[in-house]
Amino acid sequence: MARSFSATCGPDGLLQHLADLRSAVPSPSGGVVFVSGQLAQRASGVAELVRGAWRGVPTCVVPAAGVLSERGEIEGDTGASGVLWSGGQVTPFALPERAEEPSRLLREALARTVGQRPATAILFARPGAFAPERLEALSLSAPNTCLFGAGTASGSAIGVTSQGELLEGSATGLAITGFAPPLVDASPAARLLSGFHRIDEASGGVVLRAGGRPALDLLSAATATLGEPPSAQQLILAALADPPLDPPAAPGAGRGDAEAEALDSVRYVLRPVRGIDPSRRGLLLGDEARPGARLAFAVRDAAIGRAGLEGIARQVSRSALGSAPRFALYLTCAGRGQGLYGTPDVEARILRQRFADLPIAGMHSSFEIAPWARGQARLSLYTGVLALFRAPS
Repeated sequence: MARSFSATCGPDGLLQHLADLRSAVPSPSGGVVFVSGQLAQRASGVAELVRGAWRGVPTCVVPAAGVLSERGEIEGDTGASGVLWSGGQVTPFALPERAEEPSRLLREALARTVGQRPATAILFARPGAFAPERLEALSLSAPNTCLFGAGTASGSAIGVTSQGELLEGSATGLAITGFAPPLVDASPAARLLSGFHRIDEASGGVVLRAGGRPALDLLSAATATLGEPPSAQQLILAALADPPLDPPAAPGAGRGDAEAEALDSVRYVLRPVRGIDPSRRGLLLGDEARPGARLAFAVRDAAIGRAGLEGIARQVSRSALGSAPRFALYLTCAGRGQGLYGTPDVEARILRQRFADLPIAGMHSSFEIAPWARGQARLSLYTGVLALFRAPS
């Protein structure tokens, strides 16, 4: 059983919603509370309210840029959303501040909590304190863990244990065992402007050549159709994909533009173009843009965002046939929402149309942690991550 809520409210109103949910869910085993505005700035105070109202229930309190539920989205205001559920064993965990070896400590925290068992880990990381490469190593310690999550608005998420202890760190989350892993899918709100090309040369996070051409020339060609200059709405992004599984072509064969691949067959993550190097015709994209990886360019796009969310909601719903959906979490980039679509509640309406009154809680995030391969996840931008929790029917 599960119940959700969302409301524009202060501490007193939040306390009432927490009490109402606690009365509605018998024997709750876990919960998540997302807070925005002034409540997000006082997350520790919210954690105290949750500790009292949901006594004995493991929970995570998450500062967000905005919050949402199946009822709608709250942006630019003080508000809260949350979900309380029964079933499974829930254990909060946190990565200590200023950890000297954060990747190892995060792996060890998950390994201690879930080990080799099938499990779910929901991770909420503070912006600027969480490097993308940390995610790449987590599958080594918890290969059977379904991992997803998001970046907080500013401060740290706070875990509340069943004993009432408060846990806070640069990355905080919930590990769930004894519960069917959720169905998780993700979709970026971006339209690809080019095919994918293997990165030939990169140095210090600067991509110099890809597909046999200077990287800056590839960017210029990809954006030529957008007008001069592209508008602020047309935010240009780099799309990075893993190296192809097939062996590289022989020297002199299949190089250059012929190496571009079908746009609908590649899974990718979005990254900002941080700068250009005119003298070397290069692009500053960061350390993830390594030789062998594939590079394309994309533009933020509202129509693609809507269609993508409709698509993953439809696929998740189909995959859930034969089981009983309990609740869902939806984590969406703060760069989507009303600022992208020009009208409120677009994504909440899509979820409600697909899942009706299913309890849903979520947030507008600074970045997203999206599923990749089995036991793996990647840091993403301008992406919506949908996780449907269900029980066998």
